[in-house]
Amino acid sequence: MKLCVLFPGIGYTVDKPLLYYLGKYARSRDYEIISIKYKDLPKKVKGDSEKMKLTFDIAIEQTKDQLKDVEWSKYEHIIFIGKSIGTAIAAAFGKELKSGLSHSLDNLNINYILLTPLKETFLFIDSKSAAAFHGTSDPWAETPEIEGLASKLDIPLYEYANANHSLETGDFETDINYLKDVFSKCSPYFIYHQ
Repeated sequence: MKLCVLFPGIGYTVDKPLLYYLGKYARSRDYEIISIKYKDLPKKVKGDSEKMKLTFDIAIEQTKDQLKDVEWSKYEHIIFIGKSIGTAIAAAFGKELKSGLSHSLDNLNINYILLTPLKETFLFIDSKSAAAFHGTSDPWAETPEIEGLASKLDIPLYEYANANHSLETGDFETDINYLKDVFSKCSPYFIYHQ
């Protein structure tokens, strides 16, 4: 059995293009899908480190509650797909999950797709089986900082020129081509590799 967990952003929900189509792709590959839902998160968090930390704390607790009954051992492969703050939630949850598992589950197979990760994501990610996607005009994450963090952890980083936090530029053809490129680069992560 295979499991795909979708970790949305604050405003970028699972019905928006990147998560919607990656979820659909996972279903077509016989993955069970779990979509995390957050509620009652703080508003206007951009640039406010206290609100950002509070948002993370609330979202990780809600995530743990929603995933508490998952029988992780029954899955031969797991993929965590996060968007924005969801990348940090996915990475933190995955790290905590692996550290809390019994020795019989030490080699739990988790791949990560990090869509527009925040710098905080890289504090938690502990897997070489990850790929990150970043727009060079993303107002939530500075390109040189994301490049440096991904490089330090040897995580492939795919960059999209002039794309914002949704990996969009405003030009329809460019945006569709970027979406297709994200999918072509994500498909190998639906097969476990170390």
